[in-house]
Amino acid sequence: DGTYDVIMVDAYQDITIPFQMSSVEFFTLVRDHLNPGGVMVVNMNMRGQKEGSITDYLSDTICSVFGTVTTVDVPRSTNRVLFASDEEDLLETFERNVALESHEDLKAVMGKVSDTMTAWLPGDRIMTDDQAPVELLGMRVIDDIIREEVTYYKEVYRENGLEGLMEVL
Repeated sequence: DGTYDVIMVDAYQDITIPFQMSSVEFFTLVRDHLNPGGVMVVNMNMRGQKEGSITDYLSDTICSVFGTVTTVDVPRSTNRVLFASDEEDLLETFERNVALESHEDLKAVMGKVSDTMTAWLPGDRIMTDDQAPVELLGMRVIDDIIREEVTYYKEVYRENGLEGLMEVL
């Protein structure tokens, strides 16, 4: 029944995204439990590199509910963090808060986030309680990740044989 300044959604792991936590209806409930100016933060695992990935669908769906959506890709991982709010100047507020932070390590991390934060432009890939193909979209990303890994190891084997392959493993 309460409302909050920040709600963190981090229930996604690989392709095990609960469809009922990926829909317009779910994100509307989250928005309804935010205070004015509040922010929903979503940690999305398995950031896809191709157009139409699961993260694109989640971002478009969230954009259909919130006025402002920004994303940050986490370096050296497949994670993407999404910030959503109905506050129009979300980026400016975040930058002001970075300047106010006194803890130097936290300020440095916040600065990196601020520097790489990108506004998400809304698209038409919207998931609802009636249609949220998260399993299929997640499998596509896993297939792409496996394909990339296998391609790398095939190349190592081709160039250096079994001995080279054993070295990299």
